[in-house]
Amino acid sequence: MRYFFDIRDDFYAANDDDGADFLDPAAARREALRAATTIAEDLFIANGSAIKVTVRDDDGPLFEIVVYLKMKDLR
Repeated sequence: MRYFFDIRDDFYAANDDDGADFLDPAAARREALRAATTIAEDLFIANGSAIKVTVRDDDGPLFEIVVYLKMKDLR
């Protein structure tokens, strides 16, 4: 089945028009989590930043994964 991964962060938005084939929603979920954490690792610059990956198929949105950055000074 074909899944599409739309990406949003504090400054950027991109809709996936090509998609990728995965065997099932669980495989698409793992890919979305990988994508979100990889993007977050590269882009987080400020407390409160967020990366959102919305996964959809031909019938519409299935789920979204959101990764937030929250920093707290301990000293």
